[in-house]
Amino acid sequence: MSHHTTEGPPCRHMETFLQGAADGSAKGILRWYAVSHAARCMRCGRYLERMSETVVHLKEAKAGEPSQEVMDRLASGKWREI
Repeated sequence: MSHHTTEGPPCRHMETFLQGAADGSAKGILRWYAVSHAARCMRCGRYLERMSETVVHLKEAKAGEPSQEVMDRLASGKWREI
């Protein structure tokens, strides 16, 4: 599938499978299917990589307290500008 570049959305039919592979909810053949497709499709491979990184960051954030920077931004109301 060399017509795909690394940037852009994943293949439409693969997004749910890739999300399951990234968060660990996909098991067996579903996980294999997602990972094997991502190994051949650059966009889906990059999407799986980014989703896996995001899941790790979310799990780390959930385990800890908000940073002082986040608390300061919330207190100042700058979140309303975004």
